[in-house]
Formats: sequence, structure tokens, C-alpha cells
Amino acid sequence: MTTVLGADAVIERATMVADEVLFPRAEVRDRATKLPRDGLEALAAAGLFGLAGPPEFGGLAVDPISGRRINATVGGGCGATFFVWAQHHGVVRDLATSDNTDLAAEYLRPMCSGELICGTAFAHVRRLGTPAVRATKTPGGWRLDGFAPWATSWGIAKLFSIYALADDGTLVKVLTRGADENGDPEGIRSIPLHLLMFGSTGTVALRFEGHVVPDTDVIATMSFDRWSAFDRVATSIGPPSALGIAERCVAVMRASSDDNDTVDAAASIAATIDAAWTRDGELMGQMLNFARGTDPEPLIAAASDHRANSLLLAQRAATAAIAAAGGRAMDLDHPGQRLAREASFCTIWAQTNDGRAATLRAVTSGSRSSGLTPRRD
Repeated sequence: MTTVLGADAVIERATMVADEVLFPRAEVRDRATKLPRDGLEALAAAGLFGLAGPPEFGGLAVDPISGRRINATVGGGCGATFFVWAQHHGVVRDLATSDNTDLAAEYLRPMCSGELICGTAFAHVRRLGTPAVRATKTPGGWRLDGFAPWATSWGIAKLFSIYALADDGTLVKVLTRGADENGDPEGIRSIPLHLLMFGSTGTVALRFEGHVVPDTDVIATMSFDRWSAFDRVATSIGPPSALGIAERCVAVMRASSDDNDTVDAAASIAATIDAAWTRDGELMGQMLNFARGTDPEPLIAAASDHRANSLLLAQRAATAAIAAAGGRAMDLDHPGQRLAREASFCTIWAQTNDGRAATLRAVTSGSRSSGLTPRRD
């Protein structure tokens, strides 16, 4: 009989790993050429690679609201480790719901244990116009051609899920091998990206040039329009790591100084974070109970506004953490500068048109309230 931990116990495990393993060496991992595996190994030992996995395969089947809390906790511990770990869960969810039961049976258990780390490249399918990566049916499989501008964990993850579009509007999800000691797989060329942060995470662009995946490795084929409608709602609430970064900034502030200004600022930001989590739970509840056929626009608008507010909260918290620490926060060994960079990155993580518009509205609204006049070109 499989025993599944309660959400509170999983959150407690995540907190312990974040505080005791991830955060103390986060600056080391941030500056590494290739991500040290100690953080990933600690998450695997705690069973946290199986958050979204079915219990019959060793997964934890954590509910989505608790899952966001756990993601925030890990994200506030070490951004680079979190970035690699977070990609993995989408692949687990896709396999857990796949009709390709043979593929799920082969890979889900080692994926849930963390023995097998997976990455993904799919954000490109959200872009309008000509498909960035095209899927063409061939005898016994699918051929992929095109350019995916973003894939994380290349050289770290053994398997990748890739999304591509067929000419008839079918979304094709496949599972394929990543880079190994022999280099890139046949028909895939990786192009390194030079980023402000997460340089150790193996984040690259991928050029597909006749990469063939057999039908046995197809996770799913479905209507892109149907997937897109679901994705637009699900993505609108944004990454919970923004709130996790804000929480870590408060902890850094409290460790930096006990002067009244810092204490008061930390308390004020902490109260705002608590209110944001309350709103987060409300919106997630609405998403989970969203009825197909209902007008999604009000929920998307509300969730996008919450996303924007959370992003700005993370950036304000990072600014406060730097102010409390003073000049030493600019040292690469101090968490202040790293948290500020990670807060900025949350702005573009899983950003859609809805999220971009909401963020720009929130920023310009803040400018007006500060007496600044937003530029209008």
C-alpha cells in the first residue's frame, strides 16, 4: 500500500531543504558553470521530484494550492536549482495524464524519485504566427523542424518534452533525449544563451533539423486551440517563486539589521506577502473550479493583475533587502544582488500577452502614484 504524505509534511520538508541546503550555497550555484547537483540531490532525497506524480509511481500528488507554496519555498532557497527542478514537474504532469501508458510506465517512477531529471521546451508554441517548431508526420513517428528559443537543463536533464505544431493545428508533445557525453542528439543543435542569471542551468536555444521521434515516444497529440485556451487560464496567475523570493528577502532583511527602519519595513512587506498568498489561494480555487464554457476573461484579468502585483512585490522586497544590507549587498557572495536578479527574471517567466499587459499597467500605475509621468511614445 502506497502512503502519501500530507501537504503540510511536504511543505515542512521543502522548507528544511530550502533553509539548510539550498540557501546557504545559492551564490555558489549561481556563479557555477554547470549547476552543482547537491541541491537537486537534496530535493530528490526529500521526495520532492514527485510533487505532481501519481502515488502508484511514487509521486506525492500534492494539490495545486499546496504545490504553489512548495514551489515558492524552493524558489526562495536557490533560484538556479529551482529553475531546473521546476521544469521537471511539467513533464511529470504530461506523462501522468498521457494515453501512452507504456511510456508512463517506463519513466514515471524514476522521474518521481529524482533518479531521472527531465526538461522541457514548449513556450514557443504560445507565439502567434508561423509555428516556431513544426511537426510533420512520417512513417512510424514525427519529424521536428524549427527553432525553440528557450530550453533549460540542457546537459543536466536526460530527457526533454518538446511541443511542436502540425499543419492541421495539432499540438504534438514528444519525449526525446537531451545532450549527453556524446553531445547533442541527431537532428538537434543547441545554442548557449548568455543570461543575467541562471548561467549554470544549461539554458539554451534549440535548432531542430529533421529530428525524428518515434510514435512510441509521443506523449500526446491534441487540438492546439483547446490546449491554448486552457494554458491561457492556467498561466495567468504567474510563477509562485515571486512570492518565495519576497519571503526570502524579508528573512535576509531581518538577518541584516535590527534597526527600527529595517524591522518596520520587513514587517510591512511580510504582511503584504501574507495578503498576496490569501489572494493566490482564492484565485487558484477559482481556477480549479472553473467550468468549461464559462467566460474566462474575468478570471484571466484578475489572475494577471495578481501576477503583476506579486512580481512588483518581489522586486520591492529585493530593493528593501539591498537597502537594509547596504553596500555589501552588491558583493556576489551576498544574497541581496542575486535575489534582485531573480526577482527581475520572474517578470518574463511564463509571460503571456495577458501577463505582459497587466505588468505594464501595474508599473505605470505605480509611476503615477509616485508623481512620475509614464512615457508615451
